[in-house]
Amino acid sequence: MKISELKRKSKKQLKGKWGIAITTLFVSLIIISGFYVAMKLLQPDGGLLTAIGECVSVFLGGMATLGTCKFVLNLAFSNNEEKFNDLFVGINIYFKTLGLWILINLTVSIATMFLIIPGIIVSLMFSQAFFILCEDNNKSIIECLKQSLSIMREYKIRLLLLELSFVGWWIMSILTFGIGVLWIYPYQQVTRANFYLEIKK
Repeated sequence: MKISELKRKSKKQLKGKWGIAITTLFVSLIIISGFYVAMKLLQPDGGLLTAIGECVSVFLGGMATLGTCKFVLNLAFSNNEEKFNDLFVGINIYFKTLGLWILINLTVSIATMFLIIPGIIVSLMFSQAFFILCEDNNKSIIECLKQSLSIMREYKIRLLLLELSFVGWWIMSILTFGIGVLWIYPYQQVTRANFYLEIKK
């Protein structure tokens, strides 16, 4: 499926569901990175607030990411019901989501220390790990990473192009003083879910 078709399909799936999508994914975004960014802006030189923001991102980021995957996958499946509580499906496997979150971010950070390109490649390689864990909670962290690496072997460039296709939308969100993020983020996340379902075949 072409990138344009994936995005068109995602828009169709979001029709009539923007309210629940914006609410759920905005909360997820705040947990994953928004709280840390806010604390950093309040205390740019570091300190207690920044440390609190980092802790929220590290210790809750994995669970929120898994919940995001669950929500957008349910939205992508017409016979499944997406709901706000999807954000908390990772509670029962909290330490697995924490380990996967830390391992992916640590690996990407180390790769980026050498050059930006290796960091991007590693990020693309492991981009499907949380979707895989979401569909099968019994898989280990290493199994999720290995399977993501396997299914992304021929699709890294395609995913990169998909992500780049949203750059213009993110620039527009800046021009709207960030308000546009409320619509762009759900749109991008649902498109990522459709990408995963497509390459999983």
